[in-house]
Amino acid sequence: MQSHPQLQDCAVSCKHCGIRFLTHPRNRHRRDLRCPFGCRQHHRRLYGNRRSAVHYRTPHGNANKEERNARRCRTPPREEPQTEPLEQTALPNQPLPDEASTMVELLLEGVVLDEAMVRNSPMLPYVRMVVNLLDGRRLLCQQIVRLLLEALRQRSMANRRRSEYLLDFLHQHPPQHPP
Repeated sequence: MQSHPQLQDCAVSCKHCGIRFLTHPRNRHRRDLRCPFGCRQHHRRLYGNRRSAVHYRTPHGNANKEERNARRCRTPPREEPQTEPLEQTALPNQPLPDEASTMVELLLEGVVLDEAMVRNSPMLPYVRMVVNLLDGRRLLCQQIVRLLLEALRQRSMANRRRSEYLLDFLHQHPPQHPP
């Protein structure tokens, strides 16, 4: 706020939780705003549920709900393929199939961002608005995603080779072999 005094009025408090956040300049004097960190979605869901409950109490809404429930009962149930657990199909002395071994995923400690996760994030429009306010120019969502991936790229803190990091990780998380 010190480097952008013109945005001082754009920092408003959430009506529900009190968190201060930046809003668009056209909303700067509103006091009924909710933060984009969950209160806005919660309020929308809450009042949507109330609105639909009131609608389904009316004769027209009740008829719609009865028709929708009847349609749900008429659809044939989906047939799911029956698969047996891997432990029952493999003998104790037999190695696991190759496709099962390729499905093992190492869970790294910390958060790893990929482009799809950033692009589909519900916080992306808010980040875009804040960047546009602070930077003073219009950026597209694709540009924001690229900037976020560059800024949040994981960097090493020590001067070790990549193989040393990998070996250290494998010592901390050894592969699990079947019994």
